[in-house]
Amino acid sequence: MNSRITVSGNIISELSEKIPSNIIALNELIKNSYDAGAHKVSVILDTTAKTLTISDNGSGMNKEDIDTLFHISDSKKKYGVINEYGRYTQGSKGLGFLSVFKFGGHVEWRTRKDIGLKFSVNYVDLINSSDISQFEIEIVEDDTIKKGTTIIISLNDYNANSLESYFSEERNYKKIINSFDDKNFEIELQINGVVYSSKDTLPLLENSKEHQLYYVTYNYQEQKIKFFYNGCQILSENFPFNSNAYKLNIELVIFQFPPHGKGKVDQLFINPQGDLTPLIYVNDNLFNNFDMFDPNVMKNIKTSLVLNQMIGFIRIISNDPMISFNSDRSQFLQNELTDSIKDFLSSINKKIQEIGSINKKYLMNFDFLIVSELPEECNDNSDNEQFRKYIKSDFQFRPNVNIRRSGNVVFYSLFGKETYLKIKAKNLSTITTNNNNTSNNNNGDKPKTQHPTSNELPKSIPAIINLNCRDVIRIAVPSEQIDLRQYVASVRDSKGNELSKDILEIKVDGVSISGEILSSVTEPCQKNIEYRYLDSETGLVVKTLTLSFYQPEATINAGNKTTKLITLPSRETYTISYNQFVGKLIEQINSLSLNDYRELISCSLRAIFELSIDSISKSTKYSGFFPNKFGFEDKVVKVVEYIKNNKVYIGEIAKSTKIDFHSLNNMLDPQSFRSGISTAHLGAHKSASYISDAEIVHLAKLLGIFVVVTNEMINNSNIK
Repeated sequence: MNSRITVSGNIISELSEKIPSNIIALNELIKNSYDAGAHKVSVILDTTAKTLTISDNGSGMNKEDIDTLFHISDSKKKYGVINEYGRYTQGSKGLGFLSVFKFGGHVEWRTRKDIGLKFSVNYVDLINSSDISQFEIEIVEDDTIKKGTTIIISLNDYNANSLESYFSEERNYKKIINSFDDKNFEIELQINGVVYSSKDTLPLLENSKEHQLYYVTYNYQEQKIKFFYNGCQILSENFPFNSNAYKLNIELVIFQFPPHGKGKVDQLFINPQGDLTPLIYVNDNLFNNFDMFDPNVMKNIKTSLVLNQMIGFIRIISNDPMISFNSDRSQFLQNELTDSIKDFLSSINKKIQEIGSINKKYLMNFDFLIVSELPEECNDNSDNEQFRKYIKSDFQFRPNVNIRRSGNVVFYSLFGKETYLKIKAKNLSTITTNNNNTSNNNNGDKPKTQHPTSNELPKSIPAIINLNCRDVIRIAVPSEQIDLRQYVASVRDSKGNELSKDILEIKVDGVSISGEILSSVTEPCQKNIEYRYLDSETGLVVKTLTLSFYQPEATINAGNKTTKLITLPSRETYTISYNQFVGKLIEQINSLSLNDYRELISCSLRAIFELSIDSISKSTKYSGFFPNKFGFEDKVVKVVEYIKNNKVYIGEIAKSTKIDFHSLNNMLDPQSFRSGISTAHLGAHKSASYISDAEIVHLAKLLGIFVVVTNEMINNSNIK
């Protein structure tokens, strides 16, 4: 007599509790894409359609892989082992299948490894099953499915609103798109058409460069803490590493901010309390822990040793089975190995802050001299070493300072920076004289005072504003907000004293601005920046800078050649494929001189618009799209309005072209298209002889956008 074990569908609900939050579940799904060798995964939230889509270009699944997916809490993977794609294996708990049900009750998979397959599961049906081992899932072949895997989850109201609210904070969505420390894996997040990508993350050393104090590194093989200042290595401290169970590397930037300065740092490095923090990655995946390398570790030890304004990366690599996490991946499970990792991180954190704090007050403002002016006896110094005594005695790098003299100015340079002191002029004594150059005054007059000549008077030096950049800087639009002080290297008065940048008056195009912050610029233009300082002795000093804002232009690839006149406002090349004649016309137009072939080009521009309209009309997706009564201009405008009125469609095109969502939305101006076509006399029976070069260039710009819109409407399956 035998009995068979049955498992109720309720176990699915209980096992799901191992995945405590939506964000942990989303990370599990992204990890599956990573393990599948994907170079890109897209996470698309559409709160209108109430769907969450996770799509990757990885290896996809076959029937055997799907069976493995359904084998809950079982996995052939070993965590931390390098897989066939040269990556550290992430998933090993067999919980990928359960992760999808954190978001909604109905899930559809579309995947291709060898052949296209699709299947779906309803959560209610699954948990109501009396024996889930007998639960069957129908798998259907579909040849239209592309390589990789796409998961489409139907969201309930709570999860749709919860995800939208969570991703409304920059610090949150930045951590999702940067959940992997791998430059060969792009994570793209699309929230109701607005696209964010890991490829756009600001490099570590680009964060608030004007307030950087140290760049610090540690490598487990070298076992040295290295400090860099102004791009120069200034210190190297031995710090032993004795474990064979894991590897560890550290990369930090430490700042010395004025009050409220941390807002200039990438929100990626902001913890839930709103403070700066380094990020910990374990086997290249973000570890949601903010206390193992606590920047405030020295506050309860000695406040003078605190260097808590830090960001960066702590990278831990291990395939040891003892590396394990709690359910929300915010803590290690405690054991001998994880305790040793915590202890090491705490110790090296304290050591870094202890070493770095010793000279922070001197290095940040390059203020290590004990006087603001050298005494007059220094005029007689012939040995530059005699000027070293004016460097603060507790400055650790005192022996390393290079000293040189030029006239009555002594320069002190160190680590690529330089400051200087003026030598006080000699005080000429009062002397008396008479006509016979004797001590007697034969005329009985009062002694005369001999004043120094104009050549003997102590001279001021010119006050100066030094910039750390070229006189003209090009910036792509749309730009971020710009702190105009970041371009100022130093300000010195006529006595040679270094002044705070805050003393400067800043003008933009002749108008003073408050706050020193230039608002985002969305259109190509030039901004003339003036930095002004009124010196008490020598008067006004002005330094100018030109910011040239430009629209990035990418070529539209229509074959082996690229265009010149018809361009796309993007940094990446874009390929069109909906009509072979459009490609050929674009190539030919851009091989011609506008001055010599003005009429031919203008007529060809109309032809491309018409071919595009014709291609849309003949597409099975858009049967009956244009009413019969519509003229040429009306059809062009209808296409633009069709995309303009659907933010999801704008998001799809922005994603394909890498054009900023808001910029693309502004470009899709129906009235601009109507007036551009009308002004250029491209309607039926209009002559091309009246069109100007400016009108042709403007129309070509509109056409560059229009052919991309047409290409996406016809070829992008998400635009219907």
